[in-house]
Amino acid sequence: MPLNVPNFTTSKFSFGPGVLYLGAAGTTPTVDVGGITEDGIKVAMMSKKKDIYQGNPKLVCYTFNQEQGMEVELSGIEWNFDSLAYALGAGNTTVSGTEETFAFGGDPLCQTVAIKIVHQMATSGHTMLAYLWQAVSNGDLELTFGHDEHKFPLKWKAQRATTNWAGDTLPYDEQLGLLIEQIA
Repeated sequence: MPLNVPNFTTSKFSFGPGVLYLGAAGTTPTVDVGGITEDGIKVAMMSKKKDIYQGNPKLVCYTFNQEQGMEVELSGIEWNFDSLAYALGAGNTTVSGTEETFAFGGDPLCQTVAIKIVHQMATSGHTMLAYLWQAVSNGDLELTFGHDEHKFPLKWKAQRATTNWAGDTLPYDEQLGLLIEQIA
């Protein structure tokens, strides 16, 4: 018998990328960003702690959250000017006849977006969902024209939202995002 084998449920195993949808902040995202690299989509949740020390020698007597954040990162492999504008939080896209354009530079305002990630779990048919109610670009965009597929780094960080996409008031402890497992 093998040693150190934990108890587990295979229906909770997950692998492979997902689909990322973008939309205007305050609305349910419906625009698929398209092809992404094999690395998939990274969702990061951060919680920076503050310790309160008392005594001599000082001992931690209380800890609380001082900062919290949520970020999404991926690399697209499909030319999509709308995704580029969302990734930079600025810029304008237009389509006229046989030309599609992306113009950038000079706008001090950051465009906010809503993000929905849908990931089908192959072992069970369950679906994992990640929602960022409102997010803003969290990075630069560097395009390299090389011999491999072109990659477009896309990064966003969540901003506080007081309502979800249906307009319902969010509790104080749910204002960045939400993870959901839909059970088949």
